[in-house]
Amino acid sequence: MEYKFDTHTHSNYSHDGVPPLGAMVKEAVSRGLKYLAVTDHCDKDCVALPGFDWVRQIDLTSRKREMTALKAEYADRIYLADALEYGYAPEANALYLDVQESYPTDYVINSVHIVEGIDVYFREYFDARTKKQAYTAYLEAVRASVDAPYLYDSIGHLGYIARCATYPDKRLIYGDFADLIDDILKAVIQKGKALEVNTASKGTKCDLFHDTTILKRYRQLGGELVTLGSDAHDPSRLCADFEEASAALLQSGFSYAFVYKEHKPHAVALDK
Repeated sequence: MEYKFDTHTHSNYSHDGVPPLGAMVKEAVSRGLKYLAVTDHCDKDCVALPGFDWVRQIDLTSRKREMTALKAEYADRIYLADALEYGYAPEANALYLDVQESYPTDYVINSVHIVEGIDVYFREYFDARTKKQAYTAYLEAVRASVDAPYLYDSIGHLGYIARCATYPDKRLIYGDFADLIDDILKAVIQKGKALEVNTASKGTKCDLFHDTTILKRYRQLGGELVTLGSDAHDPSRLCADFEEASAALLQSGFSYAFVYKEHKPHAVALDK
């Protein structure tokens, strides 16, 4: 892509992030990116739900101060999107509405991490459930997240459930959950939201773009808005595997990916 970008990255303002915000921006500029969304975790789901008080909450005041300074410093070289990743839970809806009022953003990813009180990153979620039970509950939570009352732009990493699953075949296969996935995709389209293609699961055979059936079905249903994010928690992973992901999008019938500025989608032509 002539216009290089990444719409899903993290700094040390995220509870699981390592690099300073400035280091992420500096690396993006050195690689010639023209757009970077640092989508640090805003984990109000961990505030609203019991058992997650160990999760460090984001310091939005300090982050806004630093983000504003970096935007000014690099204004002539890169569009630095002030962005967040919300961890969806219906119990946290009011908290995110408060964040929306107090912290203006360019872009927000709405992601499901916690299902039935357990983060699906952890083995214990899968130990107590069959694959059908685990994935159905996750997809139902994703479907509910599409109807969240706060401002957001994309549904994050649909294949997240499979990243740490412990089943012999942990792939999220469209045919196994076709009705539920169709319901999600139709709702995303109806709401005017984007579907994220997240490259963080490269090698696990679980990432969305490795099974293009879901992408093709989204396009068949009329979906156009797609975002492309590395989910990088380290500067070295910026734009990781974007060439392969872009090829999968083109194969699935898409000509553009989108970046968001002040919550407005802007098309970026995919390489052909």
